[in-house]
Amino acid sequence: MKNLIAISFMLAASLFFACSTVLVKGIGRSNFGEGVHPILIAYARFFFSFIFLTIVCCFIRPKIESLNKRLHFLRSCFGCLGVSILFTAVLYIPISDATAITFLNPIFAMFFAVILFKENIDLVRWAAALLSFMGGIILIRPTLNFNFDPVALLCLIGAIIMGLEIICIKILSGREKVFNILLFNNFYATGIGSFIVPFYFNLVSFKEFIVLIIIALCMLIGQFCFIKSVKKAETSFLMPFFFTTLIFVIILDLIFFNSLPDKISYLGATIIIIGSLVVAFRELHINKPNN
Repeated sequence: MKNLIAISFMLAASLFFACSTVLVKGIGRSNFGEGVHPILIAYARFFFSFIFLTIVCCFIRPKIESLNKRLHFLRSCFGCLGVSILFTAVLYIPISDATAITFLNPIFAMFFAVILFKENIDLVRWAAALLSFMGGIILIRPTLNFNFDPVALLCLIGAIIMGLEIICIKILSGREKVFNILLFNNFYATGIGSFIVPFYFNLVSFKEFIVLIIIALCMLIGQFCFIKSVKKAETSFLMPFFFTTLIFVIILDLIFFNSLPDKISYLGATIIIIGSLVVAFRELHINKPNN
């Protein structure tokens, strides 16, 4: 029963993440008005999330303190940059490609864990990680002349940056409460964005304003469901269900934009998912207690 609840939360998280990504594509491509710059969309995502969390604070009155403010700030820097890159990418490359490339985030986090924490990674996980990375290379669509899609490459760089954010979250999650991590992240990200967004600011329509709020809500609810899920079951067990984000994205993209991935998108995404699943199940096997 506990695993079933965890799966339900993970599926809900995947759906909300997919909805936010599709809405970013719509609002960025002028489907709800004149179009909103992806930097402004990213800022609104953090700003409105911080407002929602502040309202929650008024009701639950949590104890807010942190001994890791510099780490929170560093995590927020990585998060701001990574989210801005992802939101930019979904406007110029197939949304399924951008989503599949984000599945490389934990793979890159594994690389950084080896460098920073001296974690021991066996040959199977290295091979699976390399396989996933090759799937990412396919999605940047290289040619024999060494040309490639620059936006897809930018998205791949974004996945590397998000891998660094995962490392920060990994450290923070062992030291602080989940609510504090969310609150400080959105607080610092809003502050950072306040210095950048004036260069990209434009007045939005009422409809766009509402969509920006919905994007922030979807991301926040998705994060909440994701955290609730991993608290009830092993992350490795839940990874296959997290990949349903790609299925939800493809369905929503077809419904709202009448768009389907091409063969290269399917091939690259499949390779990334296979490699990530091997890493996840290997982690589950290694961390399984001996009877």
